[in-house]
Amino acid sequence: MVKKSIETISQIVENEKDNAIDLDHALSVAGTGWYNIRYSLALALFLISAIIDTTGYSYVLPASRCDLQMSDAQRGLIGSLPYIGVVATSFPWGYLVDTRGRKFTIIYSSLAAGIFGVLSAFMPEINSFVVFKLLSALCIACPASVPYSFIGEIIPQKYRDITMSVTNAMQICGSTIVPLLAWAILPLDFRVNFGLYDFRSWRLLTILYSSFFIISAILLSFGPESPKYLLSQGKHDESLNMLKKIYAGNKRKPASEYPVKSLILSEQSDKGEKSFFRSLVQQSVPLIRPPYLKWLLLNGVLFFGIFATLNGLNMWIPDILNRVLTGNQTGLTACDVIAQRLNQTVAEEDHCDDSIDTQTFVINTIANLCCALIAVGFSSTVNLVGKKTLLIFVYMIIGVFCILINFVTQDIIFAILVSSVPISALAIGPINAYAVEIFPTNLRGMAVSLTMMLGRTGSIVGTNVAGILINSFCVLTFYIFGGALILCGLLSFLLPRSKAQPKPQEDKKLVTSL
Repeated sequence: MVKKSIETISQIVENEKDNAIDLDHALSVAGTGWYNIRYSLALALFLISAIIDTTGYSYVLPASRCDLQMSDAQRGLIGSLPYIGVVATSFPWGYLVDTRGRKFTIIYSSLAAGIFGVLSAFMPEINSFVVFKLLSALCIACPASVPYSFIGEIIPQKYRDITMSVTNAMQICGSTIVPLLAWAILPLDFRVNFGLYDFRSWRLLTILYSSFFIISAILLSFGPESPKYLLSQGKHDESLNMLKKIYAGNKRKPASEYPVKSLILSEQSDKGEKSFFRSLVQQSVPLIRPPYLKWLLLNGVLFFGIFATLNGLNMWIPDILNRVLTGNQTGLTACDVIAQRLNQTVAEEDHCDDSIDTQTFVINTIANLCCALIAVGFSSTVNLVGKKTLLIFVYMIIGVFCILINFVTQDIIFAILVSSVPISALAIGPINAYAVEIFPTNLRGMAVSLTMMLGRTGSIVGTNVAGILINSFCVLTFYIFGGALILCGLLSFLLPRSKAQPKPQEDKKLVTSL
């Protein structure tokens, strides 16, 4: 039976409204394929760049202490710069992400972080080096957190959880690059005189670490803007055109064949121009009121526990491993060995030695590689076990491992337990996946940035707590970190149930009804 043609524009508009579907269903129709997968990989590279830059300090700073005449106290402060920068700027970056767009903000923040980082390698003394490192740190908050919500907005809900977890695993894999590059570059014995200073291997390593930000920005410049962001801004046609591109890239079909013709506009969309203050209030005040306040605080606490361990305790693990594994004592716990070695006074040499033992590179490379492989294996099961189960499992297991360090006396078991700490990064993906579900599109960038800000505060606290306690109260150190992770595991039970994913049959009905 042939349908009657619609003769008036008003009837056409009403018909499109009746057939409009929400964005999650529209993404499901666009499918998952090479188009959105390749840009998810490009976004994952931002996260890898952030982990490379922040963990790279553990190699750059010891290798540069002679050239920059750096004391241990200064080294600790400089090592905290990335986390201080993230905490200080998460709020403004979150505002810009929600008001100026995901793509625009993440590209320019990453370019700035990379350029300032590269320039720091050419600074002759510690003050100018710190200035440029601080400028770079102030730009890291965006590429270190926003890609999670960005990926969640270009991937259909059906594959969102596993994509987040795999992205997380890739970030852990990226941490393996840090000791590998350091192992390849730092032993190179060369000096190029620049007048005010000698260009040595640690400066080249600094450039390589920072260049990942620039590469990431270039790759994403060819990518899409988030269709959810466009729709939240009332840009219906632009959002629909972006979905058509995703559909065409995934299905290898003309964009005109995309069956979705109309989207349900976000109730939050507002095309009117707003003042900066009004816009800022609109982006932040709803997050500190019910029903979002409790989820903002819960996600922030969960991130705090992860980052305090991942970036705090983990920063001291190479040194702890080196001290314990190079000792000849048997039948002693790690803390017993550390206490004994502290009692051995070593005369300080007159000349400055900034060399790093090869064993440090080997241990960290093997540990990071093993953690990366484990992370990939676990992340692939997230759709089977669920992100809440995976989250609780990671918290509990790593927490118990930290406590067991106080009891084991075998070096091999100790090395396995302490080297498992980077696996805790697996919890970041599920927490961000919950953020995508809980917070509306127009508040999501701000919410993720603020929860990440609380998490990065944990990095600062964890680094200093571990540094203060590891020598004087070693046993207490592992009890504190282990107990904090177990507490976070218990708090994870408070997270909401995941939203039901659309079934394939429902998607077909939606498409055929258009």
